[in-house]
Amino acid sequence: MIGIVGGIGPMAGIDLYKKILENTIATIDQEHLPVLLASMPNEIADRTSFLHGRSIENPAPALARIILMLENAGSKHIGIVCNTAHASEIFDPILAILNANDSKVEIVNMINATVHAIRSHPANIQRVGLLSTSGTYKTRIYQNQLEQAGLIPVLLDFEQHEALVQEAIHRIKAASTNVPQKPVDLLNSAIKMLKNLGVQAIVLGCTELGMIEERLDCGNLVVFNPNLVLARTLIMRAFPEKLKAAD
Repeated sequence: MIGIVGGIGPMAGIDLYKKILENTIATIDQEHLPVLLASMPNEIADRTSFLHGRSIENPAPALARIILMLENAGSKHIGIVCNTAHASEIFDPILAILNANDSKVEIVNMINATVHAIRSHPANIQRVGLLSTSGTYKTRIYQNQLEQAGLIPVLLDFEQHEALVQEAIHRIKAASTNVPQKPVDLLNSAIKMLKNLGVQAIVLGCTELGMIEERLDCGNLVVFNPNLVLARTLIMRAFPEKLKAAD
């Protein structure tokens, strides 16, 4: 069984489940995969606030409790649908708690999986633009992984990032299902600036961004949506024979 730690934000888990459905070989209900989605946003402290020092509550214990709940219910391959939760300050304590509880689940790391997808792309991508929360930006989750893979991360300066990308993410979270045009315009401005910096690809490094991918003007850039990468990786790890061919 695949497990999804959702609720961070609340629509992110639904988006991952939808992508699992869309990437599964199935013609009838019974051929789809067993998936458990745990969406418990009321229990999980804000990741960015913790990483910026505005909150002392590490969301790791709550995330670990949800993972153990999913494991006890039968999940063996689990994805955490939040890029920022993969910062070492959060992710490492999660793994420590799981180890202390003798957990046997595999946590599919969406950052590692996304960087692997970039390296494996036939376009021989070198310069990668990043859109993310400020927590992901500051803790260099993607930058470090990209550099270790021999790639060049390209970001806006922090003030521009806050005014365009982080502001857009706040607006998307507030809007939930009916995202207005303003945050889309902010993100498109950021994408245009990254294009001018010579990027070949864009990583939508926040789950909220992946949910509005079709509304973004990325032109001829290669777009990596970690939500999609995570969905396909979970299927590949748990039920490889059920994974649809990539588009």
